[in-house]
Amino acid sequence: MYNNIESDEALIEAVKNGDCDAFGPIVERYKMALYKVMYRMVMNRDDAEDLVEEAFIRAYRSIKKFHTGRPFYSWLRRIAVNNAINFLKRERRGSIEPLEYVENTLSDGRNDPVQMTRNKMFRERLARAMCQLPEDARIIISLKVEEDLSYDEIGRLLRIPKGTVMSRLARARIKLRQIFENMEVRNHEV
Repeated sequence: MYNNIESDEALIEAVKNGDCDAFGPIVERYKMALYKVMYRMVMNRDDAEDLVEEAFIRAYRSIKKFHTGRPFYSWLRRIAVNNAINFLKRERRGSIEPLEYVENTLSDGRNDPVQMTRNKMFRERLARAMCQLPEDARIIISLKVEEDLSYDEIGRLLRIPKGTVMSRLARARIKLRQIFENMEVRNHEV
């Protein structure tokens, strides 16, 4: 029986040697982090859960290809992001749960009711704005801001050059700013 104190390398080697029970602690270790990435990309709880499950299944089936000594989570995240991109291309639908998207993005200001209200209002506006972004813009902002990936990491993950990452991110930020400004104008017109 395995637990969470074994290293990724030890668990992966055990899986490679045929011990499927060693994969359980890996799943437990990374499922929440992976879920957050998937949810930010597809913005739907059920789809995100399905994509996480599919990523782990694909990782398990391809574990022999994984080179021990490299970061496992980066490899797993790449599998999951590629699945999510393919899913978004296939589905192209608008089943979005916007308030959950920013659930943990801001501090909740528990001791200050005014700050709590401001944060909630901002989270709602941010969620509405993110929903209006094209999928590619939403993905690239999520990877940069929420996952805190470098331009190089995003480029490798999405298989695009660093310069393309930088320009897409700049355009996505401009678009998000425009959406926020339009929301402000509409709020003042009401």
